[in-house]
Amino acid sequence: MNLRKIMYSARILWVTAAILGVSAAVSFPAAASEPSGTIQPLTLGDSRGPGASGSGAPPVSGSAQGPGVTGGSGAQGPSIYNPSGNMLMDSTPITGQEVPMFDGGSLTMLSTQTGAQMLSVLLQSKEGGLVVVDGGWEGDADYLLQAIMARGGHVHAWLITHPDFDHAGALYNILARADSGIAIDHIYVSMTTTDWYYAVSSETAPFVDMFRQRLALQPEGMVVDTISSGYQIPVPGIQTTVLNNAFFGDASADAVNNSSVVYRIDMNGVRMIFLGDLAELAGNILIQSLSQTELKADIVQMAHHGQSGVGKAVYETIAAPVCLWPTPLWLWNNDAGSGYGSGSWKTLETRGWIQSMGVTRNYVMKDGDIILR
Repeated sequence: MNLRKIMYSARILWVTAAILGVSAAVSFPAAASEPSGTIQPLTLGDSRGPGASGSGAPPVSGSAQGPGVTGGSGAQGPSIYNPSGNMLMDSTPITGQEVPMFDGGSLTMLSTQTGAQMLSVLLQSKEGGLVVVDGGWEGDADYLLQAIMARGGHVHAWLITHPDFDHAGALYNILARADSGIAIDHIYVSMTTTDWYYAVSSETAPFVDMFRQRLALQPEGMVVDTISSGYQIPVPGIQTTVLNNAFFGDASADAVNNSSVVYRIDMNGVRMIFLGDLAELAGNILIQSLSQTELKADIVQMAHHGQSGVGKAVYETIAAPVCLWPTPLWLWNNDAGSGYGSGSWKTLETRGWIQSMGVTRNYVMKDGDIILR
């Protein structure tokens, strides 16, 4: 079993449900418990969990328990061992003594509401600017809407890395709601012809087609689909730069992932890079096209949920001391249903890379909503 097969089954179920006009529930592997061990010390950030139940409103700026903190249990997660016996780091635990990063702004990575991998991030500056990155599946839409409403309900920029179910599904759902209660100034996305998607990914193409049609129904000027390398997206207190041209020259199984737009976001003195699902080929193009100065960042979103994404060289070039993992527990543990390490995914390998680079601040979706201030 691999992530692509799980995603394929989920996509077929989603398309069937969309055609029939019903909602789809998708089951994902249940993760086994982790062996105990030691942990790396916490220096900054926050996570809040569990968030997968969907109960309660997402945490919001302004309700801190201490410097840079919103909620959190204070529990320390265990380290675990890979099959070769080497200890792997686990996610950064919560102490309640996190050091502020954003000087009044915040980054929130929302937890999955379906149990599946996804990416949903909200960035709010101290000046009041609000940016959403992707948003997750259709099943994540309600929780995302709660989070947006709690931050004022006005999205200045909605950034889509690529039009896949687990990234653009929530926006697809929200755009169909006349009474969503939120305002969106602009949606930024890069797509190519429908024929290309059908040629490289017959399971993704139907969603892309429907997503494109829904975008076409939006008010003139809302959807910006002409973004390319160097494109600037100004929002109060937040500056976003597109770092690449979406790559449509791949015909492999990673073609749609390799078409991810890479966004560099500067907010309140912190630089972040969002890689979406970028895979190895497009990742290599990225580091060949840009200097280390252009790619160096404080925070990096782990590509393709931390497995089978970009190569180690990309993370070494970005050299971020903080990693955001949009990764549920089963994928974090490479657990296909028979316990730790039973899957064929590459998460454990990626965790080993990050540990070898000396990164000790790893914020993982499996722990619930992640909030950095």
